[in-house]
Amino acid sequence: MKSPTKGVRRRLLGFTLIEVILVVAISMIAAAVAVPAFMRSYQAANLRTAARTVVTAGKYARNMAVLQQRQMAVFFDTETGEIRIVAVERAASGALDNFLDARRDASRDEQFTAEVRRSQQLPEQVRIVDFSSPSQRQEVDGVFWVNYFPSGVSDSFSLRISDEQRRRSVYIEVDHLSGAIAKSYE
Repeated sequence: MKSPTKGVRRRLLGFTLIEVILVVAISMIAAAVAVPAFMRSYQAANLRTAARTVVTAGKYARNMAVLQQRQMAVFFDTETGEIRIVAVERAASGALDNFLDARRDASRDEQFTAEVRRSQQLPEQVRIVDFSSPSQRQEVDGVFWVNYFPSGVSDSFSLRISDEQRRRSVYIEVDHLSGAIAKSYE
């Protein structure tokens, strides 16, 4: 003969179908609310990552120029979104221009040596849309560059990076003497 307490105990050990359905429904509602917010956060992170990549490339180039007493340059390719940090040894006054010509295969004048130190890619959907520098000669076929000198100074520049999908952008401005960086998100 079964005792009545054993039957009651067995019923309390499991979940009813209604309880399981209720938990699943609440979980689905929470996911439906959280996923769009997570996607917006992830997309905004792409723009912050791109800004951090530009800032890090500049700091790295400045540090390497001072530590190794070599001229460095950071190249920003607006078409591919690639950022290259290059060590440049000048043999003559036009060596950096010769380096760019060799990069485009326009001429192979061996008055320079160049070594790519680091190459980084901007996240997808993020592009460099504007670059400005007091020196007007710092652009060839959509590739802009900034020089970093062994004394610790660099060319001053500003650029705008835009997230095409979210229509947001960040404006980065770098001081040539101190290397101070100002970022503003729009």
